Formats: sequence, C-alpha cells, structure tokens
Amino acid sequence: MNKIKQQLADELKKQLNVNIDIAIFTNPPAADLGEFALPMFALAKEAKTNAPALAAELADKINSTESDLIDHAAAAGPYLNFFLKPEFWTASVLNRAESGKNESVVKPAKIMLEYSQPNTHKEFHVGHLRNACLGASLVNIFRHLGHEVIAANYIGDTGVHVAKCLWWLQKKYPDGQYDFGLKSKGEFLGDVYAEAVKKLEENADLESEVSAVHQMLEHQDSRIMDLWQETKKWSLDGFNLVYDELNVKFDEWFWESEEEVVGKKMIADLLKTGAVPQIKESQGAVIADLKEFGLEVVVLIKSDGNVLYGTKDLPLGKKKFDQFGVDKSIYVVDNRQSLYLKQIFKLLDLLGYQDKEKIHVAYDFVTLPEGAMASRKGNVVTFMSLYQAMIEKLVAETAARHSDWSEDKILSGVKTVALSALKLWMLKYENNSVIVFDMDKAMSVEGSTGPYLLYTVARINSILKKVAADEAPVDYSLLKEIEEKSLIKIISRFNDQVALSAEKYQPAYLATYLLDLAQAFNRFYHQHQVVSSDVNLQAARVKLVRAAKMVMEKGLSLLNIQSVEEM
Repeated sequence: MNKIKQQLADELKKQLNVNIDIAIFTNPPAADLGEFALPMFALAKEAKTNAPALAAELADKINSTESDLIDHAAAAGPYLNFFLKPEFWTASVLNRAESGKNESVVKPAKIMLEYSQPNTHKEFHVGHLRNACLGASLVNIFRHLGHEVIAANYIGDTGVHVAKCLWWLQKKYPDGQYDFGLKSKGEFLGDVYAEAVKKLEENADLESEVSAVHQMLEHQDSRIMDLWQETKKWSLDGFNLVYDELNVKFDEWFWESEEEVVGKKMIADLLKTGAVPQIKESQGAVIADLKEFGLEVVVLIKSDGNVLYGTKDLPLGKKKFDQFGVDKSIYVVDNRQSLYLKQIFKLLDLLGYQDKEKIHVAYDFVTLPEGAMASRKGNVVTFMSLYQAMIEKLVAETAARHSDWSEDKILSGVKTVALSALKLWMLKYENNSVIVFDMDKAMSVEGSTGPYLLYTVARINSILKKVAADEAPVDYSLLKEIEEKSLIKIISRFNDQVALSAEKYQPAYLATYLLDLAQAFNRFYHQHQVVSSDVNLQAARVKLVRAAKMVMEKGLSLLNIQSVEEM
C-alpha cells in the first residue's frame, strides 16, 4: 500500500505544493469514509491556522481540480479524507493481490533463523509446537520479503538431561531388554527421563551416579557411546515424523555434542590468552563475569568439569557469522532464557561481533486447560497423541458429512484441518502471551480458528466453480457497497501486515489479519450475490473474490498452513 500512498503524496505535491511523508497517512475508521486520511495538525501549525479549517480549505481546492487519482476529498474535523477513483484504487489493490508479488521495500539480508531446538531423550510435546510454528512462519515471511534465510535446528543431544535418562535406563534395564509397551521409542525415553528425575528427587545421593554418566558422555567414553547413539536415533526418528507432519524443514542441523568439543577448546584458549578478560576461573569453575554490563555472572564450566550451555552456544554463535556469513542471527527461544541470551550476545560482542545483529525472539508458555506441562514431571501431552486425538474426532465428523468421500480423501482432508487448528492457535497470540490450548475450540469452524480460515477458502472455491473462466471486462466502479469497500480495504493491507510481522518478529499480526479478512469476506458473502444475471456486476465481484482467495492462500502459506479446495 506504500506505493499507492506515494502516488497520492505525489499528487498532493502537484496540486497543493505540499510535501507529505507517507508515514502520516492513516486509515479512516470506516471504509465509506475514504481510502486514506491525512491529519492536518502539522500543516495547520505551519500555516498558522486550525486543523479543521485547513482540512476544509484543502478539500475545496482538491475538489476543484481534475485528477486521475483522486475522486474527491472531504474534511472530517482535523483530518482530510481521500476517496480515490475506483479505476485506480480498486484496480490497483485487486490486481496486485492477484499477482501475489511482495511490494514491500526491503534491503535483502542473509539471515540464520534457529528454531525448534528439541532435546533428545525427551518426547516432542505440545509445548514444543509453539516454537516450531513460530520459526517456520518467520522463515517463510522473511523469504517472502526477499531475504536469504537459513533455517537451522540446534539439537540438545547432550547434557545433564541425557545423562539422567541414560543413567536410569541402564539402572532399570541392566540387561538391555526394554519394555516399550504400546509407546513409541521416543515417548518411552520421555517416560524414562521423568522417572529418573523422580528418583533423584527422592534420593539426592544418586546425583553422583548421574554426574559420572555425564562425565562419560563428555569424554565420549566407549562404555556409554553406543547406547547414546542408539537412543539419540530413537528421538530423532520421532522428531522427523513430527516435522514431516508439520511441514517443517531445516537447511542446517547443529548438535550440542559437537559444539561442546569446540567450546571447551575455545574457552581454554580464551583463558590462556585473556582475550575476553570477563571469562575467568573462579573456585574451580569457569565463569563470565558480566556484572559491569548489568548482566550478572554466567557459569560456562562447573567445578566438576561438566560443561554448561554457554560453552556450546558461544562457538555456535561464532560459526553462524564466520562460516555462514550471516548478517543477522535470530534465536527463537522461550522467554525464560532472556537473560541468558543477553549474556551470550554480550560475550559475542566481546569476541568481536558487536556489529552483527543478534535477535532473541522470545515467547511464553503453552499450557492446557488442566494446567502447565513439564517433561521432568512426566505430565506432558505429546504432539503425536494430541494430533491423533484430533484426527480421530475429525474423521468421524467428516465421514458423517461426506459419505461419498473415500477413506484416503477423508484422512487427507482431516489432517489438513487438524494442522490448521494447531498452527493457527499457536500463531494468533502475540509472542509474550501464555497460550492455553483448547482442542475443541481450536477445531471449531467458527471463531478465530484455522478451520474457520480454511472454511472461508472452501466457500470461495465453491463460488468460483460456478462462474465461467472468461468474464466480461471489469468495471471497478460497480464495487460500491460498504461490504465490498471494506473487503477491498482489508485486501490492500496484506503486504503491510506481512512487513509488520517481520519487523516485530510476530506472525500474530498476519494471523489476526487473515481472520479479519475472512470475516470481511463472509460479511460480503452473506449480503451480496456473486453469481448474477448482471454480467458486469458478476465480473467485478468475481475479481474481488479471486483477489481475496489469493491473499488468503498466500497468507496461509506464510503461516505454514496448507489450504484446501473443499471441506
């Protein structure tokens, strides 16, 4: 819409000899009050008059001048409202929407966006879903805007949680004969980890045994490595099944176990050279004292020699800039790590990367109506179990509505609807909001849900199937009803909302926009017939409907939500 604003500003320069910054154009509160409004406060101050009087004066000047762009202007208190000619405004909006092109002006950058980052030896649960949905959507949005994006996953395949899991696995099954029951191997490992935490809470003396296993892992002791590799594969196989269902893809995979090796050498070198004096030994541990920056102390290596996250995140942070040459490094990580990531970013600054952009996209928890989840407590709801429950419910409902559909068609459609429900619920809330995931509400075709968006697309498709491909020439002036004007105005905002989502690292802006678009379309649909005996009116409305469909489907794809032909 900035392009249209600039054309309007150029027209005002020609007519009124005033320079207008397009950023000050606003939207009138209703579609029948014009396409844009210009506040008069600054111009009135410069002209030493009051804003309403200046708005009325300029409206008269504009209305007495011929323009290919402006139909007329109207004073609205201290604002000057502009009504643009349909052959310019409506044609521009609908044609651009149908083209699907991004028109936001950006300077392309090379970005690495790290997200998902599950820990092996734990199951992929509902809480992990928000990170995966945020990251995948942001990758799509930044690519749409013209950036080169490397999607990265950083797997927590080592650390004390792995040590706890392997310790109890060996202790509970000393003969290696595991009882998986009906659970997947990944879910089985999650249960083992939760049991290990419980045992350690009951008897703190057992911590020394876990520490010994942790040391074996860090030293790649052959007595533990085969079991680690085997169980790690169980987790990764489960993760990849989830990623396949979610249509989440990564260009690069990083591993804590590999960064740990590099990190220990890096910390040793820094201690030796003193290149970063804030990194030093303290009571047998290695710390980074960042109190001078208001960031407290971060422990890198514990006094028992066990490595903590910073020793692994620092070499990975360097690698992103040195090996991949990115301009911006984005971390999608929950808000509990906000202080820690500030500490890592400051250490990277001290290592010479102060001119590189480092962004933490923080988000809050996902809970269920019955309360919060925690892997260590074993009360998580796994993604696969929730997904299967949704599919089972939707299969029954869909089969009842579509007795003529094959089982494969029903299952394929149901999966698309279920995933739309999950993803939209994770994305429609601002990042700093706690999400309470309600399965039944998320699957409803009414309200602010993914299925509601898909239902709107299906409704549009059913309309377009009823019209011939070769329409009459479009007379844009026929789209004059308030519901039509409102829909056109919302369609015009698409690129701005995509750009805002990128600027704020919040797909919620785009998700909310699509819900607004769907509501505007459905208001139009309930008030007006598209298929009409008036071929000219039908052609104009079909043009409007097709533009709405293109924008809706493009927006869904940016949110990593698959569209539908029918429901």
